[in-house]
Formats: sequence, structure tokens, C-alpha cells
Amino acid sequence: MPLRNQLGSYFLSRCREARFWIEFSAIALFFLAFAPVSQWFAENAFSETRVFHSLITLILAIVLLFRHQSPKIIDGFTINKDCRKCWILAFVLLSFFFLTKYSIALAQIDNPLIHAIANLSIIAAMTLSASSLIFFVFGTQIARIAYSSTLTFILFLFLSLFMIHLDWPLRTLAAQWSVLAIEFLGQNVELFLANYDRGAPSIIIQYSGQNFNVASECNGFGIILNGALVGLLLSVYKGHRLLEGVIQLIAALFIGFSFNVLRIISIIFLAPIFFQYYDFLHELIGTLYYWGAFFVTWYLLKGPLHRAIENDETQASS
Repeated sequence: MPLRNQLGSYFLSRCREARFWIEFSAIALFFLAFAPVSQWFAENAFSETRVFHSLITLILAIVLLFRHQSPKIIDGFTINKDCRKCWILAFVLLSFFFLTKYSIALAQIDNPLIHAIANLSIIAAMTLSASSLIFFVFGTQIARIAYSSTLTFILFLFLSLFMIHLDWPLRTLAAQWSVLAIEFLGQNVELFLANYDRGAPSIIIQYSGQNFNVASECNGFGIILNGALVGLLLSVYKGHRLLEGVIQLIAALFIGFSFNVLRIISIIFLAPIFFQYYDFLHELIGTLYYWGAFFVTWYLLKGPLHRAIENDETQASS
């Protein structure tokens, strides 16, 4: 039975019960309590293109997993065990956040680590509250997808807070490795810092008489973040052990970083030939490598590509 028909059938059977509306109101109101935090993250995601693109690719990865598993609705539209577990954990983390914030204000603590822990707790609480609502609607058979997606969303939201702090180190690494790769190909290239507007210095790669500014958009944060998200999502979904998961995450980060370096090199090599179309070339190559990194990471880390085929007898017995 199609998913929408399953949802419709469960809703019609449960909506006649007063208990359903009480449970739904409790879960929905708790989730709406995070509206200010959700709005802040949404505004930042839409204002920062790289974060927004990472959100799109994360949703795409979750859709691919959902399509592969094709879960049935079991214990839908009720506070099932997974819904209750996420709800309680979200409440505990929310309480921890307020206690931490109160302690920071009372003791006037200015420790970046403590602030990071507080931010992580509110992010995790908000994500788990959303997961409790998802479990309430879709039931318990989506547990593998829901838990792996929850952990990945927590990482995504937490890392997005540090994009500004990671900008300069990532740009420096991308520029240095790009120059090393070009020199390995036997080409003459120079790397230096320039201060054109008396503000923050610019990282310049000089090739074939042209100066290429390794701007903030070239730091590779988006493409590397995609690798981290896909690696963590697939690792948790497949139930990998810690060491195997760490290796897979490192491999995903390496793929993302490598594709960003290849993107910079491709732009540098092609720009002198198509200089009058530089802006179009820059966006086209960036888009190709961005999605290329996603699909290569998905393929190399053995993300599912086809819908799972299950035996009818197995479904009936389960």
C-alpha cells in the first residue's frame, strides 16, 4: 500500500480517539517551543548558500534511504516507544541547556567549550523533538532512518555555527594543495597574500599572468560538510562500529576536500581560455564538482541506490 494511503488509514482510525488529540497536542506544542531556535537556523541556512545547499543534499540523502527501505507505517499516530524515547531525551537536554545558561550567567563564565556544549545541547534537543514528532506520525519501522538522520542533522546544525571560524584555515589548505597539484603537473604558479582593500588579506594564486582570489566561497566548507554528513548518515544507518565509522567519515571528508581542490584547479586552467564567461564558468564548474562529490561519496561509501526487494512471506511473518 502506498505511504500516503497508509498514513490516511492510520489517521482516520486514530483521529476518532480523544487520546490521539491529547498526545498530538503535547508532542506538537513541545516541538513548537523550539520555534525561535528553528527560525534562527532557517534564516542562517537560507542566507548562507553553502549551508542551504548542504541542507538540500542531506534531505536528498535521507530521501534515497527512505526510498531504498520503503518502510511501512507501524504504531503510527501514537506515542510509541521511539517517540517517547526521543521526547524524554529532548526534554532532558533542554533542561540541561537552561541550567547551563543559568550557571554561565550566574558565574559569568566565558569559556568557549562550555558555550559550545550549551549550543550542542539545544541543537540536539530541537532535533530530537522533531524526531519525536516524526516517530509519532510514521511509527517505529523508520527507526534506522530516523536515528541516523537525527544524528546527522545535529552534526549539520552544530558545524554550521563554526563556518566563519573555519573559513580561513580551509581557504589556506585549499590554496596550498591546489598550488602543489598544479606544480606537480609541471606548471608555473605562485601563491601569495595581498591586501587590496586594507581589510582582511586575500589569498592569491597567480597562473598564466592571471590572479585568482581564493575567496570565502572557495573554502570548500559546503562540499566538505556534505562529505561529513553523508559519511555519518550512512555509517549510522548501516550500524557500523566506531572505528569503521571513523574511517568512513575520514574518507568522506577526504573526498570532499579533494573535489574542492579539483574545482579550484579546473577554474584556474579554464579561466584564461573562457575568461569572458568567467562568472558562468565559475558557477558551472562549482555545481558540477559539488554534486559530483555527493554522488561519488554516496557510491564509494556504498549508499543504497535501489529499492529493497522483500519477500512477501518475510513481511507477513514480521
